[in-house]
Amino acid sequence: MLVLGMDIGKREVFVQLQDAAGTSLGQRGPLANTPAGLQQLSDWARKWAELAELHVVMEATHVYRERCAHHFQSLGCVVSVVNPTQIKYFARSVLRRGKTDAMDAELIARYGVVMHPGSWTPPSTALSDLKQLTREREAVLVRRTQEQNHLQALQDAHRASETVVKLTQQRFDLMVGQVGEIEAAMRALMEADETLSQQLKLLLSVPGFAFVAAATIVAETVGFAHLDTGRAISAAAGMAPSPHQSGSKRGQGRISKTGNARLRRIAYLSA
Repeated sequence: MLVLGMDIGKREVFVQLQDAAGTSLGQRGPLANTPAGLQQLSDWARKWAELAELHVVMEATHVYRERCAHHFQSLGCVVSVVNPTQIKYFARSVLRRGKTDAMDAELIARYGVVMHPGSWTPPSTALSDLKQLTREREAVLVRRTQEQNHLQALQDAHRASETVVKLTQQRFDLMVGQVGEIEAAMRALMEADETLSQQLKLLLSVPGFAFVAAATIVAETVGFAHLDTGRAISAAAGMAPSPHQSGSKRGQGRISKTGNARLRRIAYLSA
């Protein structure tokens, strides 16, 4: 199986194709990170192998990689979405000294050849929407707090413009309304999906978990996909023990914090 390493940016994509021995067969870039650009890339890849025999490896770079991942997954390729930290430390292990987009594509392809990362499966529409809703709620809460603090400062001022106070109050009321609207959408979405509804019911039976916490956990674990044990969930949340010991030296153990910070915060608040 050939490995296609992809370095994905907001507007451009760089790629390198390697065989099972790590030999470069060709590289392309920059290509536009658009449907047309990805079609050009897949047409080029077909010259080397059937797409079903192609392993596409990319970093989990926010939303910019989503179009690429879905495109190649729909064509029947094996797609792997790798934590950028894994690529970073792999670069250190091979003493990579430079950094360009083309070099990153070569490094990601090399990582795929050596490490054989697992395949990526796109989440369901319901899970994707739930994740966006829970994160949008967090963002709106931040803005609501900012407006609330601003309104409080105006009220404590010696003299505040009535127009400024009015506009600030309107923005604060808007944020309050949007939080309620988002939570209603989250609840409706989970109740309409049988699997999500069952997971919500189970999580709500755990002391300390309310609706928002349970919904966030389901969203951030992608419905507990690939998390079959308590150990796996603890590791995914970055709460697994991280001992520090070397010979007779014993440091203070801590949690690793290598994991999803949102899951870790939910666990802390619920506890």
